[in-house]
Amino acid sequence: MRAEIMTNPLLFFVELSRQPKWVVVWVALLLAVNIASLLFWDEYVAKIIFATFLISATAMMLMFSMVGYQRVLGLAHILWIPLLYFVIREISLAEGSYQTYLILLAACNSISLVFDVRDVWLHFRSVD
Repeated sequence: MRAEIMTNPLLFFVELSRQPKWVVVWVALLLAVNIASLLFWDEYVAKIIFATFLISATAMMLMFSMVGYQRVLGLAHILWIPLLYFVIREISLAEGSYQTYLILLAACNSISLVFDVRDVWLHFRSVD
């Protein structure tokens, strides 16, 4: 059995920095918006948002360490689909800055999922 060599997951950020500037800014925005859930920690859905962020980030780092910086990394956001259900359901029940936050998060994560679906589709379409 041949041992697989895994890439250091922290090199993900090196690879990310080599992407077009808009991609780097977009990923930074996604990180900030998802981590901002900590500001609303008393809210149940904020805990779900943060847990989902941690699971997705861990999955992405693990996938990166196995396959490198490829379009398939978008699969790490698969849990954002059910997360959107909880977030969208909560928007009408929330008020003030929490409601604004949930709208922003839903918008950002939805846009990201559109990119992810495209990237994963292109990845698997190009695999022999």
